[in-house]
Amino acid sequence: MKRINFFLVLCFFFFSLVEAKETDYAYLNFEHLNFKATHYLLYNLDEGKTVIQKGSDEQISIASLTKVMTSMVVILNHEDLDKRVTLPNEAFYNTSGYAMAGFKRNETVTIRDLLYGTLLPSGVEASQALAILTAGSIDHFVKMMNDLKEEIGMTATHFSNPVGRDAIDHYSTLEDVQKLLLYALKNEVFKEIYTTRYYETTNHLDLYSTLVGPSEKYFLDVKNILGSKSGFTKEAGLCLSSIAEYQGVHYLLIVARSPYQNGFPNHIVDSLEIYNYFNEHYSYQNVFPVEEPVATLTVQDGEILEYPIYVEQTVPIYLDKEAVLTYRYEGVDVLNRTIKVNDFLGNVHVFYHDQLLYSQEIYLKDNISYRYTDYKMGLVLLVVLILLLLLILKLRKRSKNKLTI
Repeated sequence: MKRINFFLVLCFFFFSLVEAKETDYAYLNFEHLNFKATHYLLYNLDEGKTVIQKGSDEQISIASLTKVMTSMVVILNHEDLDKRVTLPNEAFYNTSGYAMAGFKRNETVTIRDLLYGTLLPSGVEASQALAILTAGSIDHFVKMMNDLKEEIGMTATHFSNPVGRDAIDHYSTLEDVQKLLLYALKNEVFKEIYTTRYYETTNHLDLYSTLVGPSEKYFLDVKNILGSKSGFTKEAGLCLSSIAEYQGVHYLLIVARSPYQNGFPNHIVDSLEIYNYFNEHYSYQNVFPVEEPVATLTVQDGEILEYPIYVEQTVPIYLDKEAVLTYRYEGVDVLNRTIKVNDFLGNVHVFYHDQLLYSQEIYLKDNISYRYTDYKMGLVLLVVLILLLLLILKLRKRSKNKLTI
């Protein structure tokens, strides 16, 4: 059995000294971008933020993206996914015009085989078989789907079938599909299937991801796409959910309502154009220069006249590669002997196009030498007092000598 598995790495950045300003990249401008898909949502998995979206809160048909929910209900309700089951005749009802995985009536396979048949080639008979085998009927299974969407928090979604048929009471939003995928990708079984390109079932049926055929036929470079699930209906158009990694940035992307044009994979092309644009123009960049001062303070009576402020810990954030950042320090302007090591001085703010990106607190890290410290002044005063005492003693001695004479 041959498998190609890709695993999503979710990376999070923690900076103990950095106070981050939460943002959904409102400081970036994407108004000039135009794709065939009328609805899309690109999400930065590393930071948990939406990069760009269009129509992501609009309720639409989501076609076979529905099968992500179908698969999760099955996975959560079967302890043994390698249990052998027989496909019921009912699994083959209402399959005309829909993609099939290739299973046969009354064929015995594993639940895992049917899950791969549901997510890779998007087989309608595999989905309906799983629904019946899990809940006893499709109607009962749909109730389980709607119960799980409530648990996930998909507040703008309703399911009426497990395969993604267009229906008035079957709809979702890209924002809800994103919630579903983030939930599903935490499950190791789902993630393994979602990120597989090829699978051979226990009855030797070859299953391929719907990404494989179109990308090979039209010479599309999909090597950075780690996993995907596609869909198509007349109402939903061409849809594709995917996860990808470009230059260390991990994305989740959903496109919907890409136009169907004689079998051309506009949903894949749209996804690649979005990925490639952001890969070309955006990346993580260190926003604080660690070798150059971000501000300089005046030192009052210091042995040095100026004290440069350096940011000890830089911060990588997702930015335009051509971005020009500016820095603004707000806080103490003049250092004097009352300010001690580790005292708070102020904040350094980072701006991009007048949009505040990050702020970092600055503390005095060094001992400052002053020309006249309290210690030196004390010595001077002590010397002066000693000299005065000696002078007084000397004057008294002279006075006594005069009286004796």
